[in-house]
Amino acid sequence: MDDPLALSNIAPAAFEKPSAERLQLPQLGRRPRVLLLYGSLRARSYSRFLTLEAGRLLEAFGADTRIFNPRGLPLPDDAPEGDPKVKELRELAVWSEAQVWCSPERHGGMTGVLKAQLDWIPLSIGAVRPTQGKTLAVMQVSGGSQSFNAINQLRILGRWMRMITIPNQSSVAKAFEQFDEAGRMRPSPDYDRLVDVMEELIKFTYLTRGVSD
Repeated sequence: MDDPLALSNIAPAAFEKPSAERLQLPQLGRRPRVLLLYGSLRARSYSRFLTLEAGRLLEAFGADTRIFNPRGLPLPDDAPEGDPKVKELRELAVWSEAQVWCSPERHGGMTGVLKAQLDWIPLSIGAVRPTQGKTLAVMQVSGGSQSFNAINQLRILGRWMRMITIPNQSSVAKAFEQFDEAGRMRPSPDYDRLVDVMEELIKFTYLTRGVSD
């Protein structure tokens, strides 16, 4: 039996008027709102390239995406909460119902650039909880061999921030070989995995919509 949520098999119009009985879901309604964060400020940033590829796939799957640019974001506690970059990040966190976090692996762990972004997102803003019950996909890029250190740390943070972290994940080894000069990801098993991860994030977002509280 075909998977009723296999996005590759569903025409775009199916998201507008789905069969709730067939999908065993509430009405899909509006497009999923997804915030994507990456963890490097380099001009040629592979975590940004991977995040951009993820954003393109999510848009193809019907999502409404926003990618936060961390350049200019102050260190946590080194600026007031009214700082424009802090305010932008927090507003996007509240706006989103799903998130994607992507970090390079540096010294065996996630980067301070991404950690600073997550540290600026509190567990609560007044009566609003900007992360609780939202779906999350985690990804990392490495300059060397395959590793899962950064995404393991991201999973811990996702759990601490009360998010629904999907089982699938993306870890791209030797990232310098995986992207062309324009920053587009080359066809590879790593790209196929990225497609799977983004598809699963959309599925989990629809499945938990309206019941995640």
